[in-house]
Amino acid sequence: MMRRSQVLLIAGLSGVASLLLVPVEAIALLPGPPTVVRLLSIIQPAILTVIMVFAGDWATRRTGLHAPVVDAWLQRDCVSPIVRRMAVPAILGAMIAGLAVVAFALSYGNAIEHAATARQSTGTAFALPLATKLLYGGISEELITRWGLVSLFCLIGWRITGRPAQLPYAAMIVAVSLAALLFAAGHLPLLFAIVPDASTLFVIAVIAGNALPGLVFGALFIRYGIEAAIIAHMGAYLVSTAILTAI
Repeated sequence: MMRRSQVLLIAGLSGVASLLLVPVEAIALLPGPPTVVRLLSIIQPAILTVIMVFAGDWATRRTGLHAPVVDAWLQRDCVSPIVRRMAVPAILGAMIAGLAVVAFALSYGNAIEHAATARQSTGTAFALPLATKLLYGGISEELITRWGLVSLFCLIGWRITGRPAQLPYAAMIVAVSLAALLFAAGHLPLLFAIVPDASTLFVIAVIAGNALPGLVFGALFIRYGIEAAIIAHMGAYLVSTAILTAI
């Protein structure tokens, strides 16, 4: 019988594999064939995903955070009631986060795209494929940031507060906030690779634009489980893509 960590690991590494669709060779400025450059680029996220899946599995067993859909499926229980319970909050979260992505894209998206295009010899636009956004962003990033970081931060907060019977709300809030900020800051290396001379305001906008969705996803994870955060994250990309395509 499969374990929860194995299911999440398969899902997370599937998302990492979708990074092979990203033309990183266009901005990485590394020697070698594109395929080699792309393979090298996924080593770090793959290692990080493995570490955070197992770290999160260990921490959640001590904090009460969970993956209810996966747990029910592994126990061969009906998952429909669980999915229905988290569906509406996840959809609302997707809409909020998606609108935040749209607001950022309308404000700074063109500048990033033009800077990325200018760094390419082909002159073609650089953009993440939707499949990568959904699989890596929606699944892998949630397993790294929410399942891994939020769970570990909650565990630290629980221990600092004397290991109470229930996880304190303050520990949850701090954990979600810290993870959201780290999630946002994690986008800065790519930003500086594309826009080396990014202004302070630009950097702040990137952090704020990614931290807000992170807070939404973190709250969903705490309340409904990691699957709710994954649904909302994937949904946010669908919402933002639909809106930006239409306007």
